[in-house]
Amino acid sequence: MRKILIALQLIFIGLATPLHAQEIPANTFKIELLANANAILREEITEINILSVDKMRVKNRRTVTVLNENGDYHVQAYTFHKDNIKILDQQARVYNSSGEEIKKFKKRHFEDRSYLSSSEMYGDSRISYMNYTPVGYPYTVVFEEEYETNSTVFRTSWIPLDTYNLSIEKARYIFKNPQAIPFRFEERNMDGLEVEREITATGLEYNISNVPAFTSEKHSPDKSEFQPRLLVALDEFSLVGVEGSGNNWKDFGKWQYEHLLEHDAQLPQATIEKIEKLTANAESDREKAKIIYQYVQDNTRYISVQLGIGGWIPMPAAKVDELGYGDCKALTNYTRVLLETQNIPSYYTVVYGGDRKHLDPEFPSMQGNHVILNIPQEDQDIWLECTSQSIPFDFLGRFTDDRYVLKLTPEGGELVKTPAYGAKHNLTRTEAEIRLDEEIFTADITRHKSGIAYDKIYGIQSIKERNQKEYYKEQWGYLGHFEIQNLSFSNDRDSVKFLEKLEIKGKNFSRKAGNRLLLPVNFLRPTVYSLPRDETRKMPIEITRGESYADTFRYYFPQGFEIESIPEKVHLENEFGSLFIQTSLIEAEDGPVLEVERKLIINQGLWEPEKYEAYYKFLNQIKSYNNQKAVILTAG
Repeated sequence: MRKILIALQLIFIGLATPLHAQEIPANTFKIELLANANAILREEITEINILSVDKMRVKNRRTVTVLNENGDYHVQAYTFHKDNIKILDQQARVYNSSGEEIKKFKKRHFEDRSYLSSSEMYGDSRISYMNYTPVGYPYTVVFEEEYETNSTVFRTSWIPLDTYNLSIEKARYIFKNPQAIPFRFEERNMDGLEVEREITATGLEYNISNVPAFTSEKHSPDKSEFQPRLLVALDEFSLVGVEGSGNNWKDFGKWQYEHLLEHDAQLPQATIEKIEKLTANAESDREKAKIIYQYVQDNTRYISVQLGIGGWIPMPAAKVDELGYGDCKALTNYTRVLLETQNIPSYYTVVYGGDRKHLDPEFPSMQGNHVILNIPQEDQDIWLECTSQSIPFDFLGRFTDDRYVLKLTPEGGELVKTPAYGAKHNLTRTEAEIRLDEEIFTADITRHKSGIAYDKIYGIQSIKERNQKEYYKEQWGYLGHFEIQNLSFSNDRDSVKFLEKLEIKGKNFSRKAGNRLLLPVNFLRPTVYSLPRDETRKMPIEITRGESYADTFRYYFPQGFEIESIPEKVHLENEFGSLFIQTSLIEAEDGPVLEVERKLIINQGLWEPEKYEAYYKFLNQIKSYNNQKAVILTAG
């Protein structure tokens, strides 16, 4: 390995001299920067120039040496733009491993296309990018961009190492604020790094050097927890020409409430009368809210619309009522307005949707990518995901659970946390009756799922039957060859529980050894992750959601079969969770029945890297015990 690293460094020593004439950093980087790296950020200079509260100019010069095809992603020679972001300049140069310029791009050579997701009906988001296919490795790209925008509420922070497997040789951040507009800044995860700082009343300059690449480790926290970052935010700002101010969540939320929400909303009288009729017999606000939520699900669909300030201000409720569609902002606001007709207060709430990510409690700024609705209650608040036509009332699921969100109220923003679903709530409960012959087995399987387990499965009822069957064959491949003879589902949205019922027939589930069968007693296996043995774990271990399994398997045998031995009871418990398995022999009218009771809990938590070996051992023990076998004497 040492020889390989030295050879790579020699390549770049040769590369450095000719590139110096092209203003590419000539100093050779430290050998440590090659470890775990698919690319090296040779130099990046990011300059933010705040010209006024509503005008910002950004310049960026990025030089990246790509070591292999997995490093192509790190070039990032593109600029996102829209109506309020004007590209002033773009250019790029590509150099081969000998330092020779092999391609040059000017602004007119960049390709430009719409940047809409599959759910967006229309919008003004676009991307202007360098279209280049590498002809060999390593190669180096120098990319320069300059653009201007009237939104100063974004793009002021600095994350020089924003991804895995990228090393930094040099990165520089310049924040110019000649008008001395009040601003805040905060460093994150910079301890122990080579950092130079210059801080004045009108700006900042940061230089960071020789940051080695970090790799993705299974079950590690989100990379924002360990990335070096500089958070910067203006206390007076503009969003697509709408000015605002705030340096705390209360003031920031108040600005959003006053400027980014629809007030004095109007609905057609026919719709108001329809809601009155639907809720006439409801006995509580909760019951009314549930009826209104169902009305929204039945009469609207999600389509994203992202145009200018419309990307932040919801479409009017009357328009949603007329068209029957809207994005998360529009549908959430529409639901809020419908609730108002019944004098039920509710609050538009900003959240990061997707993998769990919090709004930063310590650094108020424009954050979030989604909105949900909060209905305050004396005992426990109601939370609504208004973009889904199928998710149950007062259930958020894994898209927005257990994270800090910003509730917008007339008094200002309120940072709160969405509900968390604990291990005991995220339950899969299984009962299976298995009838065995020497080669053939049949099984009747009933599974109940709740919590996040519900969230992961309930969508299966809306896909084609052949895809449903493919799902189970993929999940239960360890059962060998089997066919699904009957399949049905029941979705109890009121209690947020999902029922699966399957009848399957297969063969060769148990292994024959002479006149004995080696029978796996754990018919269905819980989802337990495989982990690599990692002697050099660097990141903490995080289990973001706990889960639990409660299973009963009963095996029935033909006449003449005899149970020779069964596994011993298992009881395993530690900080990561617990496992209990008990195999019992039950006498029945038709002969002996083998009953297996299994309970597994995986805890949510965060552990230091030193605990990795213990966690790895715990998961391997679970897998090992799940492979327990009983020995059955056959009639022959």
